[in-house]
This record gives sequence, structure tokens and C-alpha cells, in this order.
Amino acid sequence: MRIAIFGTVGAGKSTVSEEISKKLGYKVFPEPIDNNPYFDDYYKDRKANVFKMQIYMLTARSQQLMEAEELKNVIFDRTILEDPIFVATNHDTGAMNDIDYKTYTDFYENVVVPNLSDRGKFDLVIYLKVSTDKAIQRIRERGRYQEFDSPREYWDVLNKNYDNFFEKRKHMFDFLVVDAETDDLEEKMQFIMNKIYEKDSTLKK
Repeated sequence: MRIAIFGTVGAGKSTVSEEISKKLGYKVFPEPIDNNPYFDDYYKDRKANVFKMQIYMLTARSQQLMEAEELKNVIFDRTILEDPIFVATNHDTGAMNDIDYKTYTDFYENVVVPNLSDRGKFDLVIYLKVSTDKAIQRIRERGRYQEFDSPREYWDVLNKNYDNFFEKRKHMFDFLVVDAETDDLEEKMQFIMNKIYEKDSTLKK
């Protein structure tokens, strides 16, 4: 089964990805952050680095999809589907100008999307839905210092754009919407695993 974890920064995607992997033995493709040469500079000066950051992320996620092409059982901790959400958020908050926004969007729609084919198909997309307050709380708790100084507006707009994407695209994927506001991991995982077992009962041991 190809599973995608979907949700704003701080929704708990990495934790859920790891838990599913422990239960099913699936390979996790994590968020390509650790080796990202633009990550620090992006949070210091969005306007100067946003286009480079988004092109890097788009490339890294494309590489992940190619690496996972032959794998039947895999978990993606965020996918290439979500990159335009971040681009739209940076445009909405004034970090990305109109020209760069149009260039990126045209490239994504005319080059990336037509080449996704089966690589962009997922058997289940798990939407971890949280409030902005809870997302910010978790961002601070995990201690990724680069994100601390981002204004509240950025996180609000990002969360809103996730909801907008879901409303527009929910007919295209098998979404499972999870109330990820709670910190009760066991409760969330029971809900998620029940859905996974419903889709493939052979996975239940």
C-alpha cells in the first residue's frame, strides 16, 4: 500500500509515519529537510530564498517518487502534492512575487504533473488536521529553531491553504481525515490503523 501523510507543519506527520512503519514494516520517505542547503536561509529571509527553497523541495520529492517507484509498500512523510500549498502560502503572505509564483505554478502544472503518472498515486492519504495553535505548540516543542520566528500569519495562511487544497481535491484521493488535535498517539493510531486494515485486511496480524 502506498500511504501519504498530509498536513501542515506541526501536525505530527513524522510521528504517525514512524508508527505506521513500526506496525507494517513499510519504508518511510521522510521530509527532505536534513540535507537541504536552503533551509536555514529560507527562515532567515523568505523573500530572498523562497524560490530556491521550493525548487529544491520539488526536486527532492521528485527524486523520492522515482526511488519509490518499484516499491509497493511505502509511506511518504509529506508528498509532492503539497509543494504548491507552500508556494501559494508564500505568495499569499508576500514572500514570493507574482512572476516567481507564475513561473513555479506553470512549471508544476505543465512539467511536474504530466510526469507524475502512477508515481503520484496513493492508496490512502491521511490528513492530520490540527488548529494553528496546536501546530505552533508542537513546532516549539520539537525545537527546530529556524521555524521559531515565523509570524503567526504564515502558519494561519498555511493551515487555511491545506484546508482549501483538501476541499478542492478530496474527490481525487482516498482521504482519511484525522482529528490530530489530541496528543493521545494511541487513539490516533487506532483510528488510522483501523482504516488501513479496512482497506487491506491481510495486514492485520
